Amino acid sequence: MKILPLAVLLLAGCAPIKHPRNHVDKPPAPVVTDLKSYYYAVHFAIQTQFFDADHYVGKTCNLRIDLDAKGQVSGMHGLSGDLSLCTEAMYAVKHAELPAPPSAEVHEKTKSMVIVFAPQ
Repeated sequence: MKILPLAVLLLAGCAPIKHPRNHVDKPPAPVVTDLKSYYYAVHFAIQTQFFDADHYVGKTCNLRIDLDAKGQVSGMHGLSGDLSLCTEAMYAVKHAELPAPPSAEVHEKTKSMVIVFAPQ
């Protein structure tokens, strides 16, 4: 009779672990209509992929992100800051579903932007 509970515990240890990156309920993305809403939407998309912000409180990272006309990342460079935070920030940017800019004018103003990550 003592073998059954041990077997259940061993099998429970084999259950897959749900990682927060793979099992997150995301709120709906904001509507993009102008420059301000585009900045907000980019920030929102990156934030939905940034986890464990509590581990980086008090640290900063500056990233330059280059975007193509469809809003896809064409380049990314860490400019300065904490290496571990910059690594996590780059992961978030790489995996974010960024929106396309609403116009050529907005793209021209945002095709290369510096984003400051400073969890609080």
